Amino acid sequence: MSEEGKKKEEPEKEIDAEVEEEVMEKVEEELKELIVPVPIALTPPEHTKLLDRLRVMDEKVEFVAGELAQKQGEKLGFAIGTLYGVVIGILIYVLFVI
Repeated sequence: MSEEGKKKEEPEKEIDAEVEEEVMEKVEEELKELIVPVPIALTPPEHTKLLDRLRVMDEKVEFVAGELAQKQGEKLGFAIGTLYGVVIGILIYVLFVI
């Protein structure tokens, strides 16, 4: 009985696979009809040169902004370090005076 059940199931699977392939082919054909061709746009050389100049300018601005932020960080770090040094110095002075 189990052999007969297997024989009956195999043809059904083959039929399902064939139907599935046909459906997929129809869907692919419908999708091909819906596809809109994208126009190819070429940029003029002036536009490319302008983009290159803008990229170079952007890099310079980023570099200068980074340098300024670093200098500001150094000033802030110096101020905080000085403050910590003064506080620790006062604490050590107070401990030795007592």
